[in-house]
Amino acid sequence: MNQRIEYNVVEFSEEAKSAFRKSLEASFIGSEKKPDDRFAPRILSNNDPASNVLSVIKGEFLDCVSFDLSVAFITASGIQVLAEILSQLRQRGIKGRILTSTYLCFNDPDALRKLLEYPNIETRVYQGDLHAKGYFFNKRGISTIIIGSSNLTQTALTCNKEWNVLFRSFPTGDIAHKTKAEFEKLWTDENTANLDMHWIESYEKFLAEKPASNAPARRKFYIADMSEGSSPSGDDRATKIKPNKMQTHALEALDVLHQRNDPRALLVSATGTGKTYLSALDVAACAPKRVLFIAHRQRILDASMKSFRRVLGSRYSYGQFANQSERNATCLFAMVISLSGKLDEFSPDDFDYIVIDEAHRTGANSYQKILDYFNPKFVLGMTATPSRTDGYDVYALFNHVIAYRITLQDALENDMLVPFHYFGIADLEIDEEQADDFALFSHLTAEERVDHIIRKIEEYSVCKENRRGLIFCSRNDEAQALSRLFNERGYRTLSISGESSDNERDTAIAQLENGELQYIFSVDIFNEGVDIPSLNQIIMLRKTESAIVFVQQLGRGLRKDPSKEFTLVLDFIGNYQQNYLIPIALAGDRTYNKDNLRKVVKEGSSIIPGCSTITFDRISEQRVFKALEEGRFGTAKLIRSEYGDLRRLLGRIPSLLDFDANESIDPMIIINKYGSYPAFLQQYEQDCPYSFSPKKLDYLKFISTKMASGKRRGELLILQELLRSSDGVVNKDTAAYRSHESAASTIRMLSGEFSTRGEQLARKVDGKIVLNPQFETALSDPWFRSCVSDVLECGLSRNEAAFAETYKDTDFVLNQKYTREDVCRLLRWAKEPNYQNVGGYFHDKETNTFPVFINYEKDPDISVTTQYEDRFVSDREIICISKSNRTLQSPEIGNLAHARELGMRCFLFLRKNKKDKDDGTEFYFLGEMHPTGQFEQIVMEDGGTSAVEITYDLETPVRADLYDYFLSSFDK
Repeated sequence: MNQRIEYNVVEFSEEAKSAFRKSLEASFIGSEKKPDDRFAPRILSNNDPASNVLSVIKGEFLDCVSFDLSVAFITASGIQVLAEILSQLRQRGIKGRILTSTYLCFNDPDALRKLLEYPNIETRVYQGDLHAKGYFFNKRGISTIIIGSSNLTQTALTCNKEWNVLFRSFPTGDIAHKTKAEFEKLWTDENTANLDMHWIESYEKFLAEKPASNAPARRKFYIADMSEGSSPSGDDRATKIKPNKMQTHALEALDVLHQRNDPRALLVSATGTGKTYLSALDVAACAPKRVLFIAHRQRILDASMKSFRRVLGSRYSYGQFANQSERNATCLFAMVISLSGKLDEFSPDDFDYIVIDEAHRTGANSYQKILDYFNPKFVLGMTATPSRTDGYDVYALFNHVIAYRITLQDALENDMLVPFHYFGIADLEIDEEQADDFALFSHLTAEERVDHIIRKIEEYSVCKENRRGLIFCSRNDEAQALSRLFNERGYRTLSISGESSDNERDTAIAQLENGELQYIFSVDIFNEGVDIPSLNQIIMLRKTESAIVFVQQLGRGLRKDPSKEFTLVLDFIGNYQQNYLIPIALAGDRTYNKDNLRKVVKEGSSIIPGCSTITFDRISEQRVFKALEEGRFGTAKLIRSEYGDLRRLLGRIPSLLDFDANESIDPMIIINKYGSYPAFLQQYEQDCPYSFSPKKLDYLKFISTKMASGKRRGELLILQELLRSSDGVVNKDTAAYRSHESAASTIRMLSGEFSTRGEQLARKVDGKIVLNPQFETALSDPWFRSCVSDVLECGLSRNEAAFAETYKDTDFVLNQKYTREDVCRLLRWAKEPNYQNVGGYFHDKETNTFPVFINYEKDPDISVTTQYEDRFVSDREIICISKSNRTLQSPEIGNLAHARELGMRCFLFLRKNKKDKDDGTEFYFLGEMHPTGQFEQIVMEDGGTSAVEITYDLETPVRADLYDYFLSSFDK
C-alpha cells in the first residue's frame, strides 16, 4: 500500500485572510496589535503544561482530515500516550502516514507492531540516518505544520525541554509546498521500506544479534533508587545511598523535630516513594542504640530488613521477632500481631527509635498496646493514607506533627515514580442500584462484557509481551469468574481473595513477577502492603467509591523498575453516581470545586506532573461530567467529613485560610451552605468558642457571601482598612485600588446603596468612609472581629490566586464564574436591578453595558415561548436569541445594530444549565463580544411569538475545555 493523502481546499473569507496576514505581521515584523492565535505561529517547548506538544498535537489530530508525521524515533510510550486518539482516528477513517528511520536503531519493536493495528495509517521506514521531526495536519483550508525537536516518545511529547515551531499555512503557500515536497521525497526514496511484520522480525533479530558494546542506550539509564523492594547488597556493608531532593527535605524536617525533642511524628508519603529507605536514613543520622520496625505483613518485614541492612550495614545487627534466636538484634523487625502478645519479653526502654509502617492502622488495639508499652525517644509513623473512614484520629496519636508530606503529584513531579498513562474507558451499562445479586453477577461476567474488556485491553496495550497486571474487581465471585473466562481465551491469570492464605498470595505474586502469570484478579486485598515493582498494568473493573482506595490501587503499579518505562492504567467506567471521585483522585484535588475537576477530565495531562497523561474516551468523559453535574458537594455530611479530616490534621479549629493552604474542601462550599463559616462552627463544632447573635451572623453572612471568594479586591481592602483604623474612618481615596468608578462601586456595596438586601457596613461622610455605628459596636467583640478578619484575609488570598489578572478595564476575570448579582455589581451599576427584568440580558444606560446571560441547555419544562436555541457557531461566534415578542424594529435590536457607534459594550456570561444544584446560579465570564450585523427574525415553537437571532463575535475564543464541556451531551 502506498496511499497518497488528498484533501479539499476550502476558500477562506477575505476577513480570515486579512486576520492571517495581520498575525504574520505581528509575529515576524512587530505590531502593537496582538496576533490572532488561530493563525499566529508559536513555539512549543513543554514549559507550559497547558500547551505541551502532546496536548497540541492531540487537538490537531481531532481537527484534521489527514496527517503526515516524520519522526526519527518511536517508542512504546510515545504510541501509548496517543492510544485513545489513534483509536478515534481509526473509527473516523482519518488516513495518515508515518515516516520513521533506523537511525541509531532506537525504535521500539512493540511500538512498530502496534502501528500495524491501525489500517488507516501507513508506516514506512527510511533505512538510514534520518533525524527529521515534522508533524503535518492537513485540513480543509489552513493546515498546521509543526517542525522541531520532538520525536514520538513519552518524554519528548510531555516533559523534555523541546523546541518546536508551529505555524499555519494555506496548501498553496511556498513553505507548506516545500516541506511537503521533502516529506514526499523521503517517503518514496529507494531506501524507504514498508513497515510490515517481516520487517519488524528482521529488525528484532538484528537488535538481538548486535554487540552490546556498540548498541546505543535505548532506555533511560536506570539507577536503583530508594524504594521498597530494591535488591539488597547481599552482605552487611552499607551501600552509599544519596537521597533524592524530596527525601533530603524530609530528612531536614526530621532533624528539626529531633532537635526540639518531639517524641512522635508522621511521615505522609505516596506509595513507592521510598518511605522505608527514608526511615533508615534518619536512623543513620540519629544513631539510636536500638531500633524496632513494626509492620502487619511478612513481605513488608522481609523487604524492609533488606533495605535497612543496605543503608546501615554493619552498624547494627538484624533480626526478626518471629525467630527466637534473632530477638536480641539491635535492629529488630516484628509483625504487630506477634509482638503485641509478647511484650513482656522486653522492657519499656529497650528501643530508642520505633518505626511503624502503614501507620494509618494504629487505631487497632494491637498497635495501641505496643505504643502504650514502649517508651522510645522517637516514634516515626509512615503512611500514604492517614485519613481513616472509621473516624480514628491518627494525627492525634502522633501529636499532629507531620514530619513531611510527599503527595502522588509531588512524587511524579520529582521523578520518584514511573509515569502512568491513564485511560478512562466506557464500561458496558451496569446499574448496580437496581440489579439483584444474581442479575448483577450475570452482568459483570457476561460474555459480552468479557469480550469488551479484552478488546479494550488489547486496543490500549502497546507492550503486549511481558505484561504484568493487577485487575481490581467489585466482588470475589466476579474475580474468580473473570479469571476463568480470561484463561479460556488464552490468558494466564489467577484470582486472589481475602480468604487466600499469605502463602497463596506470595506464590501468585512470585508467578506474576517471573512471567508465569499475566494478570491477578482481586478485589481490595492488594490495595496496600504489597510491593510488585515489575507491575506495568493496572486495570480497574469496579466503580470508584473512594479516592483513597483509587490512589492506593493506582500506586501498586508506580514503583520504578528496570523492566518498564511507564505503567498503563485502564479504568472501565460505568454510569455511577460517584464517578466524580475519579478526577479528585487523579489530581489529588480535595477542594470539590467542580470547575477544577472538569478541567482534570478535559485537560488532565496538562495538570498531572511529569510525563504522566490522563485521557477519557467520549462516553466515559460524559459519565464523569454527569456525575459532577449531579453531585451534591454542599451536603452537610460531606462538609462535616472534610472539615473533620482537616481539624484532625491540624489538631485545632481551622481558619478559612487553612482550607486553601491544606488543599481541603473549598470554603465557599461551606459558606454557600451555611451562610458563613462561624455559622457552621456554631452548629457542629463542640469546641466553638463563641455564640454570635442573629445580627452578627447576618453581618458575617453578608461579608462571607459577597467577599470571601475574592472576586473584587476593592471591598476587601476598604473594609480591612476600616478595621485597622483606630477610629473606624478612612479617606476613600486611599482605598481606591484601580479607578474612581470602581472605588465608588465598592463603597455603594458596603454602604447598602447598591442593594436593599445588603447590610450597611460603612457610609460616606464628608468625603470619608466611616464604619456604621451598629457594625462598629459588633466589632468590639474580639471573636467577631477575628471572624471578619478571617473572611477578609481569605478573600484577599483568593483574589490574588484567581482574580488578580482582570480582563481589559473591567473587574472580571476571563473564564471565572459570577452570579447575576456579581455581574451587575462588578459592572459598577448604581442599583441592583429586578432580575426578572434582566432575564437573558439588560442594558444599563448609565454605564452603557449590556451583559448577556445564557443557559446553554434549556429546561424542557419551560414555556414554549422561551424554548429558543442559543448556540455556538464556533469557539469565536455565538448566536443568541432575543427576548420574546421582539422584531427587527424593536429598540433594543436597533441599539445592538449600532452598538459600536453608541459605545455599548456587550459581555457574555454563560452556564451549561440550571440543573447543577451547586453551580447553577453562576455563569462563566467569556469576555466582550460584538454584534456582527447579522439579525434574523424568527418564530418561536408556539408558532406565533416572534424573536430575533443575534450573531456575535467573541473577542477571545472560548477556552477549549469549556467549549467542549458546553457542547457535550450527557445522554449516554
